Amino acid sequence: MKEDEGSKPMASVAMPLKGTAWATGRDATGPVRVVTTAVGSLVATDEDLFKQASSGDREALGELIGRYQDFLFGLLVRLTGGDEHRAEDFFQDTFLNAMRASGTFDAKKAFKPWITAIAVNLVRDDARKRKVRSEIALDSQRPDEEQERQQIEPVALSEDPSDAAERRDEEVKVRRALEKLTELEREVVLLHFFNAMTLQETATALSAPLGTIKSRLHAALTRLSGLLSRA
Repeated sequence: MKEDEGSKPMASVAMPLKGTAWATGRDATGPVRVVTTAVGSLVATDEDLFKQASSGDREALGELIGRYQDFLFGLLVRLTGGDEHRAEDFFQDTFLNAMRASGTFDAKKAFKPWITAIAVNLVRDDARKRKVRSEIALDSQRPDEEQERQQIEPVALSEDPSDAAERRDEEVKVRRALEKLTELEREVVLLHFFNAMTLQETATALSAPLGTIKSRLHAALTRLSGLLSRA
């Protein structure tokens, strides 16, 4: 069945991370480009705020950063395999780079895919530098299973300990399965499935044709299904 560009993927693979802190950051739905106040008056779009911020309006910049704190920081945590310290550095660098490149932003286009592309490219560049330098072997970077479980999410007071342990085991399995995907496959799944970006937004953010994004998403979900069934 052909998928609408703005719809979510119809995945057969179970994703136990959906709704957890690692899966969503703080809010997987991300910011809304146009929102209304309680009395129904329109608030500035992301594009308007960025234009104001680019002109030196610090309050506008602060509001824009606030809107993207959950969406962008959560994405960066996932792209760095749960490393919140690196994610925080990337988050700050993303907005620094955005401000420096403000003259290249096309106000007629959406801000969300543009800022997401900056964040993704920062992580990509860092990964390539690490690979070239061969600073640390991949296995030595990976925490043991107990450390991974502790990084994912604290146990809720109302959650049964056995249920919490099972949930964390599932989350570790999904994280490791995602690591086995290609770079583009992993990015497509994280942006579209976990961060609720449309396929067109995902294509724009990753500078790839829409058809490529659709095929990579299908391939990624198929591989994830197989990896998780064997985990």
